[in-house]
Amino acid sequence: MEIIKEKVLQELKDTGFSILPKYWDSKKCIQAKQELLQVPLDMFEVGQGGDLRFQHANKYIASANSFLKDSFILEVAQSYSDCNVPNRIVAGIVEHKDGKVIDSGGSWHVDSEKEHQFKSFMYLSDVGPKNGPFTIIQKSKELANKVSKYSNLRILQDTIDEMVDSKDIIEITGSAGTLILADSTYIHRGKQIEDGIRYAYTTYFY
Repeated sequence: MEIIKEKVLQELKDTGFSILPKYWDSKKCIQAKQELLQVPLDMFEVGQGGDLRFQHANKYIASANSFLKDSFILEVAQSYSDCNVPNRIVAGIVEHKDGKVIDSGGSWHVDSEKEHQFKSFMYLSDVGPKNGPFTIIQKSKELANKVSKYSNLRILQDTIDEMVDSKDIIEITGSAGTLILADSTYIHRGKQIEDGIRYAYTTYFY
């Protein structure tokens, strides 16, 4: 795992993200999704993008707690950034609804303007281009420090259109079990969902 860890760290430094397909097997993802669907709806809150979010899922769901304590992810976090203490798992449901604009995160943004902010994501369902994939602008650290931001570190789409080459906008698709490690000081968003439902866990580090 040391070789993989070094590869991940280099990718984080080079582009702002690293992808590990099939990190969880399908059985584990199915179990996690079943656990998530047993949570009463009134325990969810609505996020900025209209998605549903279950805060501190690790306190209630075994698979979420397992993700929070994953030793490899913790090693990467500790090696990459001072932002390496896992605070909580947010279980997210992003569901397409006709006539509504829904995504995870609510438009382009950065999570902070610190040197690094580490985050990990686990897809619990298959995520294609129409299922609201996590989307990041690679190598956008320098740009993130320059662009104008409005409420809660959001960035206008017009700014992205003007200043970003489309080839640098990376939509991260993958089957259930895909692990994404990212530096959320790079410009990113959840793409607007066009079809189906996306289930995911996100670890917030501080």
